[in-house]
Amino acid sequence: MIRAKSCLPLFALFSLLPVSANAQQGAINNGLKYLQACQLTEGSWSSSIVAEYYATDEVLITLNDLGQKYTDYTIGINWITSQPLYNVDRISRSIALLSSTGNLSNLLSYKNLNNGWGIGQFFSTNTLDTTLALSALKSVNYSNQTTISNAVLYLVTNRIQNRISK
Repeated sequence: MIRAKSCLPLFALFSLLPVSANAQQGAINNGLKYLQACQLTEGSWSSSIVAEYYATDEVLITLNDLGQKYTDYTIGINWITSQPLYNVDRISRSIALLSSTGNLSNLLSYKNLNNGWGIGQFFSTNTLDTTLALSALKSVNYSNQTTISNAVLYLVTNRIQNRISK
């Protein structure tokens, strides 16, 4: 496998295509070959735009969406699951990618008193991390509607406050 400067722009485009994009199958196949060529020996994908963890996460989501769970996917999953989950962003992405509740209690422990999430414990709540946490909860069909409703309320309230302050 070769080291590529950035695979992110190409696979970001592929993630926007509908899975049944038969007319574009040739282009999708070329993109998949490109991603295969860009995968690093240890199983990750690099990018000049985002950290290696996030580039790999996005490639794996794309491969999953395209039904491409073969050797490259498995090697990538092995790499990403060996990486530390030290913040809400990574924990949320891990839960969503793997559809696994293994880190759910860890994610829930990071929830702030205002019902949203920040990047980690004792960090200010923000829209990005709250949205990622909600996405992770949805991916595992989390059943506590109070937690979900309160987080959505935080997002709506935050959006309204941002509009008023402008």
